[in-house]
Amino acid sequence: MTQLPEVEVIRKNLEKEIVGKRFKDVTVKTAGIVGRHRNRPDFVRALEGRKIEAVNRRGTDLLFDLDEGKVLVIRLGAHATVSRETATAEPARHTQVVATFTTGGALHYADSDKDGELWVAEEEELKTAPEHQTAGIDPLADQFTWHEIDHKLKARKTKLKTLLVDPSFIIGLGDVYSDEIIWAAGLSGNRVSSTLSSQEVRRLYRAVFEVLQEAVKQGTSDAASGEAPDPLDDEDQSEHLKVYGREGEPCARCRQPIRRAKIGKLTSYFCAQCQT
Repeated sequence: MTQLPEVEVIRKNLEKEIVGKRFKDVTVKTAGIVGRHRNRPDFVRALEGRKIEAVNRRGTDLLFDLDEGKVLVIRLGAHATVSRETATAEPARHTQVVATFTTGGALHYADSDKDGELWVAEEEELKTAPEHQTAGIDPLADQFTWHEIDHKLKARKTKLKTLLVDPSFIIGLGDVYSDEIIWAAGLSGNRVSSTLSSQEVRRLYRAVFEVLQEAVKQGTSDAASGEAPDPLDDEDQSEHLKVYGREGEPCARCRQPIRRAKIGKLTSYFCAQCQT
């Protein structure tokens, strides 16, 4: 599940491995992955020969700054990853794009659901991309105060669980990290955002940073392969997830059993005792 922390882990790992490399040969398995181009050869021509000058991120999009003012954009699918492999590595089963480098090694994009996108754009074009203009706060990149969060919470008047999975409010939390943040703040996902006290808003504000920074820390402890860990993996879950997927287990704070319930159409994991 490629939410904000997983994308940041991928970005950090790839930055160490591929900046300065130049694309040589590009192979695309599934045309729909590069559907913003006329066809697969059009995408290949746009990428071959280009040098990677930086690896950045805008929300959950990976941005590879290329020479000549071009940018390779990778919008990862729900179960996708990007990794740096050796030039002779056999592509994994769900690998959709393989791009080799002139100096050895290759970039692999794997996407089992085939719901991600890759395209090469002009740098200036991306500055005004509609999807980036309407995006919410990026807590791993943007600077913002708890007062700003307070203002947005009161303006929305929405249940916390529903609000935190909305990318127009905060980018890339999804079901997993929304539950973790709400638990860390000691709040109920059913609370309407406009009813939070100043103290509760400050707790929520701190929880956003603490949960996401810990998730990135857990991810970067893995081998620097460019592959982000799946937060639903059992081994990974035992490390840093406190409530998500832990129905029936004792709450790490009060030892009461974790519950699972629906909030609207969303499934939420929570502690009924210490989340109010």
